Amino acid sequence: MATKEKSSASKKKSPLVSKNNEVVQSFSENGAPEFVKNPVLYTQVRGNFSLVQTSLMIAVVSQLQDRINERIGSGNLQGSLFRPEDFTGNLLQFEIPLKDLGISPKKYGELEAAKEGLLHMDMTYRRYDEKEKREYLDTVNIFHKISIPVVDEKADGTKIAYKGGSRRAGFMKIEMVDECARDILNLRLGYSEHLKDIAQLCRSPRTPRLYMYLSAFRKYGGCTMNYVDLKEFFGLLKFTQDHKKIVSNQYKYFAAFHRDVLDPAQKEMKKLSDENKVEFYFEYEPIYPRGVRRGDPESIKFTIIEGQFGKIHKQLKKDGRVHSDLISRYKLQPDEWEKLEPLLQGIDISDELERIDTLLEEKKPKVVHAYVTKVLYNYLLEKQVDHVDEVTPFDEIPQRPLRPKISDVQRRCYNRWMELCKERLGEQFFSTFMDPQYCDIWMVDIHHKCVYVAVPTSFVQEKWEENAGLISSYFFTVFGKDATYNFVVRDLSSFE
Repeated sequence: MATKEKSSASKKKSPLVSKNNEVVQSFSENGAPEFVKNPVLYTQVRGNFSLVQTSLMIAVVSQLQDRINERIGSGNLQGSLFRPEDFTGNLLQFEIPLKDLGISPKKYGELEAAKEGLLHMDMTYRRYDEKEKREYLDTVNIFHKISIPVVDEKADGTKIAYKGGSRRAGFMKIEMVDECARDILNLRLGYSEHLKDIAQLCRSPRTPRLYMYLSAFRKYGGCTMNYVDLKEFFGLLKFTQDHKKIVSNQYKYFAAFHRDVLDPAQKEMKKLSDENKVEFYFEYEPIYPRGVRRGDPESIKFTIIEGQFGKIHKQLKKDGRVHSDLISRYKLQPDEWEKLEPLLQGIDISDELERIDTLLEEKKPKVVHAYVTKVLYNYLLEKQVDHVDEVTPFDEIPQRPLRPKISDVQRRCYNRWMELCKERLGEQFFSTFMDPQYCDIWMVDIHHKCVYVAVPTSFVQEKWEENAGLISSYFFTVFGKDATYNFVVRDLSSFE
């Protein structure tokens, strides 16, 4: 069966998602990636899903993001995400816009096939019964009903001349049985954060599933998964109802499994990571019982390797947490934050905050936020000049002012932005109006998500603005669509 699958996969097919699809375009050219927080159990649901089916599952969770984020923020991960009023009878209902699935209209026929496949596909997941204190392996149909409404009249009452007189209304209606929804959309096992548009970026149907699954283990640097469980996870292995006997095994030999399943997913994820479109990729190795070196492995060890995009995203999240922490813990005022923010770039203050907490207990200042601001400001000032040798005579230290400190992550983002601009605008324009000797990142306002670019004259700024369409699109690609950039006129030769 592995040979048959390889043969059919080798035939050239048109892509499921159109290159002109606005979701794909906004991500690859001028949009910021969106992240969803999936309940861990949802990422581990087993089944041989197509890309459309994976998109549909992601879209369902995306509908619940506000509620998931609220639950995570409160720290209460017990119980279900749902309230009694969310159900009609015993059914939970969603409406998913078709555009959220990234499906081109020409491929709606394949959407119908994917819909039918999901309705008839058995999915297996592990469920822990709190009352019985026992784990169950449940096999269920996740979706009770999936329908795509059609319309046959325009707003003015005239008939629509379209494929037999009806046209899809642009959304899907999904129904899930309450017990199943409560189980797999529960946050009690935690959540994994991953890209919403991962399915639209992939060619292999198994890449997004594996990416979502491994997202739950990023903080551990990887995981080890039983080989039989892994094959069942991909829907390539089916058991009898009592789970004691295998009735279907699509890949009987490990050589065929890693060739057709693991290697394509690994290669594609590495490529997307190198292109800064996903946060990480993986390496794997089979783990055999002691003394055995061939045949089926006992398990597969996955090692997660952070890509450049993943490192940048982690740093941005960390910077955001620092801001939130200072405001919530010490009630810093807006003007105090603005004083500290330019000095915070790329500096780890976790140890200093522990020292400040100790000082607060000892000193017991009347105005905590003012005291914290003063102590932290002095600490950050020392960090700005810690590269100056203490034994250097004062009169030998350059007297030119220092430029604001830029973190390594921010520098890499800026350099990547410039690389993209240079490729599109050409060497001549870049060397004349964007040369890093005269134009460079000046500072980053994390609070307002604004990147300031130093330009030598207002004339150079005008040249940037004349090409704002291209320059801005690449800026959003690197820094995110909710960020902005602005200019400051500075002679960089006057600064250290």
